[in-house]
Amino acid sequence: MMHAGFFGNGGAHYSSWLCGPGAFFPGVLGWVITLLFWGLIIYLALRLFQALAGGTCNHRPSSLETLKDRYARGEINEEQYQRMKSELG
Repeated sequence: MMHAGFFGNGGAHYSSWLCGPGAFFPGVLGWVITLLFWGLIIYLALRLFQALAGGTCNHRPSSLETLKDRYARGEINEEQYQRMKSELG
């Protein structure tokens, strides 16, 4: 007599919600939901890694910040600063 296997089918088919493609839901919907689930997990893991690693390393200052810095360093006078600031809007 042949052993039927843990799930009663000799393990030839995916019959558990823990195994196989579309593990959470059957059919094509299962594939889509499973891919979305793992995509979300990977995205969140990457965002967490960026947050822990100081993910704002390539911050580029805005035009107004650059203008303020130039005024603070004395590269431009107050009149030039006010004119450029109004042009930036």
